[in-house]
Amino acid sequence: MPARIEIDQRDVLLVVDMQNDFLPGGALAVSDGDAIVPLINRLAKRFANVVLSQDWHPPGHCLFRLVAP
Repeated sequence: MPARIEIDQRDVLLVVDMQNDFLPGGALAVSDGDAIVPLINRLAKRFANVVLSQDWHPPGHCLFRLVAP
């Protein structure tokens, strides 16, 4: 049986780049991308500290030339 992880007040849940664009119907939709949302919400309830980050690029950023036709 795996060891149980104990979460305390010093721990942080870091959610990286969870955006509506990645959910079904979004501009960059990922198949079943919304399946992760209930898990994130369930985990967030266990942490005193939750940090959400969002990747952002200005219009014309070189990344868009890599993924857009």
